[in-house]
Amino acid sequence: MKQNLYQPLNQSLQHAGALMDIAEAHGILTSMLCAAPHLSHDIWLKHILGETAGRDLLADESRQQLIALHEYTQHQLASNHFEFTPLLPSDDEPLYLRTQSLGGWCEGFVFGLGLAGIKSMQQLTEEIQEFIRDVVNISHLAPIAENTEEDEVAYAELIEYIRVGVSTFYEAIEETTATEN
Repeated sequence: MKQNLYQPLNQSLQHAGALMDIAEAHGILTSMLCAAPHLSHDIWLKHILGETAGRDLLADESRQQLIALHEYTQHQLASNHFEFTPLLPSDDEPLYLRTQSLGGWCEGFVFGLGLAGIKSMQQLTEEIQEFIRDVVNISHLAPIAENTEEDEVAYAELIEYIRVGVSTFYEAIEETTATEN
């Protein structure tokens, strides 16, 4: 599942009448896996597919693909090889589309924290709180119309920041869970 699956998964969700695109859905999934790794994926699926979940073949196919994405993302986060990458359009796509999707991914990430049961930022470390504040700010990012080298570098830096922040968040929750047991 290493190749860019953004477009095929996004199309699958569109055909199934999903409530969001795959970037936002992956943002929700990622934060749920970080904040509550053992939470059932059914909550996530319900928020993506809504009432269509399981009612027709397209929704069932999307559901199966999303379950595979859930397992894949969980594997990425748990890997010791820093494999996590947010599911976004490929670098071949226009920068405005990539930045728009990044904003949606970040919105999903913040929404997923609530689904995972995070009621207050104070229950998280200062480092994680700062990361979440930054994700909120990135979610307000206006799509970039031009495609300059400077904009490409800034976009790549944001992606790398998110990768590191998500991995740090996941590891912090894993360490907390391990010490509680």
